[in-house]
Amino acid sequence: MWPNLRSEDDRVSRRTVLSAIGAGLFASSAGCVHPLPPPQGVLIQKGIFGEHNNRRVPVLKAGNNEIKIEIEDEVLQSEFPRSEEPANTTISPSLHNKLKRKYNDVHYYVQLRKLNGHGPLVETSSGEKPRQPAIGGTPRYLLSREMFGKLLSGDRIEYTLDMFDNQRISAITLIIREGTIRKKFSKADTANDVPSYRITVDHGEGPNGDPFIQTYYASEKAYNNAQIDDQTYFEVIFENRVRPTIGSFSPDPYGSL
Repeated sequence: MWPNLRSEDDRVSRRTVLSAIGAGLFASSAGCVHPLPPPQGVLIQKGIFGEHNNRRVPVLKAGNNEIKIEIEDEVLQSEFPRSEEPANTTISPSLHNKLKRKYNDVHYYVQLRKLNGHGPLVETSSGEKPRQPAIGGTPRYLLSREMFGKLLSGDRIEYTLDMFDNQRISAITLIIREGTIRKKFSKADTANDVPSYRITVDHGEGPNGDPFIQTYYASEKAYNNAQIDDQTYFEVIFENRVRPTIGSFSPDPYGSL
């Protein structure tokens, strides 16, 4: 899965990387520089593992409308999201600290199906021509607890890898999610009665057979553009909100990624 997380031998030294960057900038100064597009992928699975006595111990796996709680500690098991709650895989600071006391270290990861956002257009039986992304493997990356909590299985994401560790995601720059709009409403949630817009989205069937429904905050523009019963793709942002917010809608996620 990954090389030894504690090994320093497999890491490129900071001086080597900075030297290579400097050489690259010098070599490119005579011509045009075309930055590479950020990597993109679809989230297949996310999970947690602990390290104990140089062994990796699985704690949690979430993907394909299923959550598997693998930790054997019955007390901690009771604090994890229940399997019938597929959206609730956010790990609180309190639970994270309890895991840290049980293991030498705790790691969060995602597994992605890599995409090519500029893949060819492929006509479907309905006559539509969505982008068909090229598949480039299903790598796993480490990431922070905060980023882990923002992502759901099936999300299309754009991300940045750590400059000194190409097996760790340092930032998620775009999240595109799919669902059917079931409800929209405005509700004042401030002392000045400023309206706060909400959109309820059906993400399909959950592991227990019931619909997986989630209500999002929404920008005013997204709220006005939302159409009930439309199946759509939308950008999820987390700016100044505890809950995820729909920033805008995207009819072609591969064109947006």
